[in-house]
Amino acid sequence: MDDPAPDPQLAAMQVLTELSMQRSYMNTERTLAVWTRTALSLMIFGIAVDRFGELMRHPPWHVSDRSAIWPHLLSAVGGGVLVALGVVILLATGIRFLLYGLRWQREIQRHVWYHTPWLAFGFAMAMAAVGVMVLVAICVFRQ
Repeated sequence: MDDPAPDPQLAAMQVLTELSMQRSYMNTERTLAVWTRTALSLMIFGIAVDRFGELMRHPPWHVSDRSAIWPHLLSAVGGGVLVALGVVILLATGIRFLLYGLRWQREIQRHVWYHTPWLAFGFAMAMAAVGVMVLVAICVFRQ
């Protein structure tokens, strides 16, 4: 018995499906990059808001009594909230990307050693750790 020839339409559909899945993965990587950029911008803006309150309460250079200097509470809380929001965004998008990337690798069943979801996830988690350190610095090490 002869095996029937492979259907060219089926082969083309399989290639198109794989290309579509690769495009979907690349779109997910771009989405992670955009959310990481947004979270870092929020954290930087939070630091600026926190420092702005201290700048506005700073006495002139010739005043020697610095005991009454306290940063404005609203700017300290606002800055801390913005930094915390950036950390939450990084954690959420990093974990979602990792879960999607691992599922994508299982479905494709082709592991490429130089392209895994762990690098992007690791960068997002490293930036979240930096954000936590900044948040600790904002909250704990006040003057």
